[in-house]
Amino acid sequence: MTHAHSTGTPRVLRGAPFPRLVSRAASLYSYAHALRWSHAQKHVEDEQRAVLRSLVARGEGTQYGTKIGLAKVRSYHDFVSRVAIGDYDSHSPYIERMRDGESNVLVPERIHYFGNSSGSSNHGKPKFLPISDLQVTHQQKSGTDILMRYLATSGDRGFFEGFTLGLSPPTTMKRDRESWVTSNPALMATRIPKVAQAAYLPDEDIKQIADYDVKLQRIAERYLDWDIRAVTGTTCWFSVLFAKVLAVARSRGRSARCVREIWPNLRVLLGGGVSADPYVPIIEEQMGGPVTLVDTYNATEGGIYAASDHSGLRGMAMLPHRGTFFEFVEVSDARRTRVPLWAVEKDVPYSIVVTTSSGLFAYELGDIVRFTSVSPPRIEFMGRLSGCLSVTQELTTHVEIERAVAHALEKVPCRTVDFGVGGEVGVKSRYVVYAEFDRAPSDLGALARAFDEGMQAENRVYREHRKDDVAILAPVVVPLRTGGARAFLDESTRGNVQGKFPRILDEQKTTLIRKYVEEKP
Repeated sequence: MTHAHSTGTPRVLRGAPFPRLVSRAASLYSYAHALRWSHAQKHVEDEQRAVLRSLVARGEGTQYGTKIGLAKVRSYHDFVSRVAIGDYDSHSPYIERMRDGESNVLVPERIHYFGNSSGSSNHGKPKFLPISDLQVTHQQKSGTDILMRYLATSGDRGFFEGFTLGLSPPTTMKRDRESWVTSNPALMATRIPKVAQAAYLPDEDIKQIADYDVKLQRIAERYLDWDIRAVTGTTCWFSVLFAKVLAVARSRGRSARCVREIWPNLRVLLGGGVSADPYVPIIEEQMGGPVTLVDTYNATEGGIYAASDHSGLRGMAMLPHRGTFFEFVEVSDARRTRVPLWAVEKDVPYSIVVTTSSGLFAYELGDIVRFTSVSPPRIEFMGRLSGCLSVTQELTTHVEIERAVAHALEKVPCRTVDFGVGGEVGVKSRYVVYAEFDRAPSDLGALARAFDEGMQAENRVYREHRKDDVAILAPVVVPLRTGGARAFLDESTRGNVQGKFPRILDEQKTTLIRKYVEEKP
């Protein structure tokens, strides 16, 4: 493909090896494939009961299944009565035996791969979550669901004529006891279908670079003249990549104002891992206009739970037919009543519980979610049970923080690179917003007041405790120095490429982030 850049000189983009006919055929196939997801959305109870039957049958002859009598489960009521809600600690005795190579423990087969995680749900200790081949298959199908829904909705018939660029971690795996320890994204990067590999970047030498700053720099340098049509990865890395692409283009004498002048056919970003909303303004400015951004809600515990479906509605559409059985416990319910996906209520904060094809049974993740719609079910992530910000028992969630910041940015125009909020606790406490600004506000005090307005609108207890400064004082905004957000993230996650900038800062992270505060002139 020939494209004229801003100086008027023709520039040839390197296209994918697939003929145009393949791309057109995939586009037509996408309509039929998207119907399967739509059907599942309309028949949630049937789909979820079928998933549960399959998972129960899969586990009934295992050591775990025999112990609790899974063979006697004939209904959802039976399942609830026999399978108690658990967590990593309750599953770990079985997982440890599986890591030693033992089969028929939680699932019939031997598990070869374990996803390593050091999430807050296990008090900072490493978790080794089983990833079965069946889960990998379900994840591949879920990924196809998401891509095909995009193609069917957009009518994009040229997607496979260019390349998809993946910002995934290295695919290296560590031998540990009788299994392999990796990350779920790294494992999935090794399972890309062979037919698609020819159009998937980067090349192996770049893929194996662990340092993301170096990796993205190499990508920008090598693929400037390739026909990139999609980028996949954790959403927060997109803006970092685009900044490097623009910098490399300018260093080569091109007066590129935006990414679209370099990659004119880039049309979709397939993200996830964090909420996309805070990153959209800077991504769209770098791109040179709106871009389709597909958000996903996924976890090593079962795979992809929900994703954008391009309906324009709030929240993400659930995938009830891809191997995970979902239950929910209302956060405020002391009796811990379990609710299946087909019986959830709108706008109720729930703790999510999953049963998976890798042998996790009624496993409580520690995520707080709510449904923006129940028919069909649309979900949004609110935060972590262990990660609410609370200085006076107000239990502010991740989503409430993001919405309050969004309100503030609308009232006092500016743009953040990233941000987090901590609590300053005393006789009377306050919220402190730490933010690196790409475009600074004209008045930090006005921004803090607008954030306060947003918080009062989002959280009733915060509003009551802010009235007349009865228990919570007015918040303050503290700017981070240029590059401070990335430096803080790298230090706080010890360079973990899957690390996300925490919206809620505990005492330890608050102490750390103060190292990166902008020095006053």
